[in-house]
Amino acid sequence: MLIIDENLVEIDDLLEKIMDSFLEFPEIKLYQKAKADFMADETLQKQLKVLNDNSDYISFRPELKTLQHEINTNEKVYALRLAENDVQQILTDLTKKITKSISEQIYVDENLPLKGGQHGRHHGKH
Repeated sequence: MLIIDENLVEIDDLLEKIMDSFLEFPEIKLYQKAKADFMADETLQKQLKVLNDNSDYISFRPELKTLQHEINTNEKVYALRLAENDVQQILTDLTKKITKSISEQIYVDENLPLKGGQHGRHHGKH
């Protein structure tokens, strides 16, 4: 049985402060804007629906391949992917700090698809 005491309430308050602070990071604000821009683009959303509804046929229909390429090269999609990557990097760094405080032996997966030279090279474009 969970016993609620002053320590648990204090931890809950601290977590609330951390979450509020996290939302103030410039990367989070950029992510929120990129996500809003992505979601507000009605044409892009319609294209995504067509592609998702026909995902089993992309390999067989050239027009779907073309649509997929168009979506993948859309600047709003690109901006959202970069912003997601930046948020993931923050979360990875935070996770590493937490795990290292417990043990140096804990592995943190840094599966960041845009990490490295490619991310750094393209990040300044948008």
